[in-house]
Amino acid sequence: MNEKIKYFIAGVFIGLSELLPGISGATVALMFGVYEKILNFLAKFKNLNLMIPLLFGMIATVFLFSSLIDFLYTNFTELFNISIAILMIGYGIFLIINTYSKENVNKGRNFYLNVFLSILIGFLLSGFYISGAYPPDGPFIPSSVALVIYGFFACSFLLFPGISGSAFLLAVGVYPYIIGSISNLSFDVLIPFACGMFIAVLIMPRLINIAYEKYGKSILIFFGGLIFAAGIFDIADFTNSLL
Repeated sequence: MNEKIKYFIAGVFIGLSELLPGISGATVALMFGVYEKILNFLAKFKNLNLMIPLLFGMIATVFLFSSLIDFLYTNFTELFNISIAILMIGYGIFLIINTYSKENVNKGRNFYLNVFLSILIGFLLSGFYISGAYPPDGPFIPSSVALVIYGFFACSFLLFPGISGSAFLLAVGVYPYIIGSISNLSFDVLIPFACGMFIAVLIMPRLINIAYEKYGKSILIFFGGLIFAAGIFDIADFTNSLL
């Protein structure tokens, strides 16, 4: 497959993932094998020729499908959640096993410690956004400063596999507000939110790249544990909702 077409398709699915609470865009980027190049672009501005079709696919998807995704998620929430959870559990296990068997990583005690810590951290982070604050009764209109903060954290989670930026927005009670603003092109909301995302883009890729340089492919095992834990937590939350 032509590389540019591959990156465009990856951008489409990353855009879809960011509209759905429960799955991280970075997880989808890992699945398509484009995550490291996205980080290099954001941190060092490399691979611009590949990032343009990816960004085009991602942005076009967000604006074209925000209304549809909002409708489907509202009416088929349980189906979305359980499907995403199963996908994340499977991919988390695959990423850990595949990295262990094919990459030059520590296969001793540090491997098991890495898996344990990543799953533990994944549970803690998942617990935050599932048990977070929900919107108050009546109209909920966050300030511009709050929108910048929400944009920063949502984008930070977007860049970290296993943690959904949309789920964070859902937890703090602004997901319907943001998704509706995208659908209606409410730039008074989108501009401060985008400013927060831009700040995260300037900071987070460099931090993740430093982790890559220090720990190498072992960071993929850590990501696999985060993704696996998020999927397990989503299954548990879905089960509790049925009881």
